[in-house]
This record gives sequence, C-alpha cells and structure tokens, in this order.
Amino acid sequence: MKISILGLGHVGSTLAYALVLQGLADHLVLVNRNQDRARGDALDLTHALSFSDAMGKVSAGDVDDTAGSDIVVLTLSVPFQAPMTTRADLASGNRQLYGELVPRLAALSPAARILVVTNPVDAMTGWALDLSGFPGHRVMGIGTLVDSARFRMELSRHYGIHPGDLRAYVLGEHGPTQFAAMSVASAGGEPIDDLALARELLDRQAASAMQIMATKGYTNFAISSATALVVESMVHDRRRTIPVSVRIDDYYGVSGVCLTVPCVIGAQGVERVLRPRLNAEEQAQFRACAEAVRAQRQL
Repeated sequence: MKISILGLGHVGSTLAYALVLQGLADHLVLVNRNQDRARGDALDLTHALSFSDAMGKVSAGDVDDTAGSDIVVLTLSVPFQAPMTTRADLASGNRQLYGELVPRLAALSPAARILVVTNPVDAMTGWALDLSGFPGHRVMGIGTLVDSARFRMELSRHYGIHPGDLRAYVLGEHGPTQFAAMSVASAGGEPIDDLALARELLDRQAASAMQIMATKGYTNFAISSATALVVESMVHDRRRTIPVSVRIDDYYGVSGVCLTVPCVIGAQGVERVLRPRLNAEEQAQFRACAEAVRAQRQL
C-alpha cells in the first residue's frame, strides 16, 4: 500500500506520524514545498518505525515520486495570513495550487483514491474531482468529520454516554452553514431530539475549535486522527460509516456540489452514499450549505 501526503505543515506531519504508528503504508511518500522539511520528517519517522510492529518505508520526494500511489492525501495550502479571516479566503490561492498539482498527481497514479484536507474543504474536493477526472467514489474530502466528533463529545458530556455509542452527525458545509442532523440522532435506538440543546452544543463545538486556534494557532491532532480513520477504512476495507465530503447528486434537490453526508468508506473509496431522512428544516439547511459552497467556488 503506497500512500502519499502532499503538504507537511502541522496537519500533514501529524498525519504521517499517525499512519506510521498504525502501520497503514508499506511505502509512505512525503512531499512538501520545503524539501528539507520533508526529508527531516521522513528520517525522523523512519527512526519511529523501530518502535512499531510495521516494517514500512518512509521517503521524501517530489510529485513524480508519488507515482503508483494507492491513496493520495492533500493537506497542502497557501498560508493563512492577514487580511484573511475565514477558510473561504484560502479558496483562490488553493485552487491555483490544485490546478498545478492535481492533474499531474492523477496522471501519475490513475487508480488512486484522493482524500482532500485542504480548506475550504468542500470547494477543494470539488476542484480535486474536476481536475483529476476521477470518478466520484475515488475523491472525497474530510468534510465535517471532526465537527461531528466534537459534537458527539459534547453530547456525550451532556448525556453521560460514550461518544462512540452516539449516532449524531454534523452535515453540509465544513463552515458556518453546517448543521446538526438531529432528526436522525440517537443513542441505543432512542432519539436525541432536544433541538435547543443541539443548537447550544453545535455552537459550543464551533467555539472549541476557535479556542484551539486562539491558544496554539492551529489544529492538528483531531484532524489528523480523523484523516487517519478514513485512510484506515480504505486500507483495510472496513466499510465504516463516516461523514465525508462527496459530490452530491439529486440529494434533497441538490446536485453538482461537494458536501458532507454519511458514506460507507472501503477499499474503493466511497462504497455507498447514505441518505438519512432529514426533516424539512434540515433539508433547507442542506440547500443553504450548497449555496455557500457554490459561492466559494466563484472566489
């Protein structure tokens, strides 16, 4: 299993470490604009392999060295700097990066599955899909997976139930229009339908992300763990139900845009797109998410 990571900032480096710890790659290729950073990470991770049961290979390289990858993870991004204030401000610069790299990556690894982490992730997933020419099931974005995990953690604290036993998703855009799909939320088959509480907890999970940014300047552990989960489900064909950003086709009246919905992730990528029964308010919120992402694609 050959996995390539493009972009070795805080997220890319932490992800590489997570993949090494889990032994998910026979060959892990690290690509970064600063090649010294990539070489340093590759050497450090090679030493880390001695503490793992896996006997893989970690190497630094350039885009050509990704040839024949089974999975390509895109964490690269232009810098977030003033006067930028939102993820959407990254759209224009990151679209240019993708335009330079994604067609080459697709040509070098025509059977790969592409996992997008770059923000704004829904718009970037759409561009990766367009630029690669790959079928929709082989291109996905990390979407609201971390948002959903934070939301479940808040629900867990409130109800005193392990977050892994809660079925609750944050869907739509990874951004301000996202919503908690409470009409399908449950614990042990019992509905969780306290809408006022859901809105409070959704705001709280969003505030927690801002708190991380305010205190350390970036997020890396949760997003890298989430990305590793998706990779692991593909590598071992786990068929796990995971909320990821995919191209939507006639989904509550929405088509032609990438948004997060629950999907079954396995060896081929997106094995199945699930369609939870959203209520009328949630359907309207889903359509609002679509308009927000379409606006980002115009930036």
